[in-house]
Order: sequence, then C-alpha cells, then structure tokens
Amino acid sequence: MLDCHCHLSQFDDLSAVLEQARRQGIHSWLSCASDRDSWLKQRELARIPGVLLAQGLHPWYAEQGCEGLEEFLPDSVALGECGLDFYRARDPEMREGQKRVLRRQLELARRYRKPVVLHCVRAHQALLQEMEAFPDVRCMIHGFLGSTADAQAWLRRGDYLSLGPHALSRSDLMRHLPLDRVLIETDAPSRGTSLLDLKPVLEAWQQVQPLQPELFQSNLFRFLGRQRDQAGGRQFKG
Repeated sequence: MLDCHCHLSQFDDLSAVLEQARRQGIHSWLSCASDRDSWLKQRELARIPGVLLAQGLHPWYAEQGCEGLEEFLPDSVALGECGLDFYRARDPEMREGQKRVLRRQLELARRYRKPVVLHCVRAHQALLQEMEAFPDVRCMIHGFLGSTADAQAWLRRGDYLSLGPHALSRSDLMRHLPLDRVLIETDAPSRGTSLLDLKPVLEAWQQVQPLQPELFQSNLFRFLGRQRDQAGGRQFKG
C-alpha cells in the first residue's frame, strides 16, 4: 500500500513508525512539506526507501513566504502542500495573502513541471478560480471532504481526489468517483492520525467498490507523470 499524503518530517520516532507501517503492508509514502522549517527536514527523508517528497508552503504558514522554495524542487516529485484555507483565514486581507503565496507556488510548479498537492478548506470556488490561470498544472486535492458538485468541478479539470480517515463515512463519494482519479492517504500525524490508518481507508473503499490496493499506486504515479491524461477530466458515474 502507498500513502498518498502524509507528513513524515513531523514524526519524532520516524524509524519505528515506518517499521510498524511496513509490518502492516504499507511500504511507500508521499511526504509533504508544510512550513519553511520542514523543507530541510524533508530533504533528509529522501534517503529512506519508499519515501517520495513534495515541497511547498501550507496556507496556514503563508505569512512565512515561499522565497527559496525552488531550491528544494529539483529533488521533489511534486509541489505541496499549498492551497487555501478560509476556515483559518476569515478576513479578506488574510485570504488575499494566501492567494498571493499560492500563485507564486503555482508559477513555480509550472516552471519546474511539478504536479501540485492542494489543501482546500471552505474555499473550493476560490481555489478553482485561482486554478483557471494554470490549466496546465495537474493537481491532487488532498483530504477531500467536499460536495459531489465540488468533486465534479475538480474532475472536469482532470485532477485527482485523495480521501483519508476523515472520509470513512463518505460512501457517496466512494461509490461514484471514477476509480482512475482517486487516491488514499492518512495525512498523518495531522489531527491525531497514524500511518496505520491507511488500512481502514482502503477497507472502506473495498466495501463500496471492489478494487485492488495497486490501483491507488498506479493513480499516484499517473498523477506524478509529466503530461495530463489525454482523456481529460472524468465525471461522476451513475
């Protein structure tokens, strides 16, 4: 199994945590950066077998600015996590600050041909509007908990939706999302999640749609590819 979004640099006992995950059949991870301090910590993780890196600046830390980020992009497979969080940013000035930092990162993603891992909380329409200027940038919406209409909008762009432990009750999404556009994740250790929480997410999917764990690995590698799927965005089934 492959965890398509986590934050390995935030674990103090990483070696033990990874070994425990491996015993449960989890062997690969896309580890995403959050703030500036995590960029160097992330780079050190590249030596660990099975670890892929995404470097970026989370909207919670937009005030730090993303100057210097491009130094860390050549060794990463994606840019992230970045995005918009309008639950945290409730006044117009803070929201505009998040947008400015997001645009700068999207420009870097385009320049370095990196797909982007997006954080989106209460900001789907605003984020979709920002992405209109970057139709060539491929995205994963991590921790997706939006509506079916939100999902359709991202799928029309040709993007990917990643569901984690907090979506275990969203059988409405699992039943109707096209299987070639979905990923699974833990977001660990955020919000108290564990790398071992990947297994319940997989099992929840398997109860709704018969599938093999390798599906998500194939989808992640397609997301990390250099060119957008020529088939374009996919709609909900049903």
